[in-house]
Amino acid sequence: MSFLAIIPIWTASLLLYLSSPKQRLLKQPLNKLMGYIVATILYTVANILFALAFPLVSALLASLVVLMLGLVSVTILAGKSKHLFISVSILLVVLCTTVGGTLYVA
Repeated sequence: MSFLAIIPIWTASLLLYLSSPKQRLLKQPLNKLMGYIVATILYTVANILFALAFPLVSALLASLVVLMLGLVSVTILAGKSKHLFISVSILLVVLCTTVGGTLYVA
């Protein structure tokens, strides 16, 4: 179940990046307030998903670590090229969904 929590954190990291005026993926940045609010909601959802698999303190620590990794990864990948960023994002979502779904069923 914890693999599925990576997807909302990746989306939250992407929203935080797209809300920045220095982002390179869109012509104009997203509305900062809306981006931050939706990112906070997604981060809370990820905390809940992590809490289903781990104790609360461990879940909060795990989500914080994944958020830090996501923020750095999104920033570095977005600076390279759009094609690479989209490819890595699709690969991440497919892998997390496949592994998370397989572990949930098994």
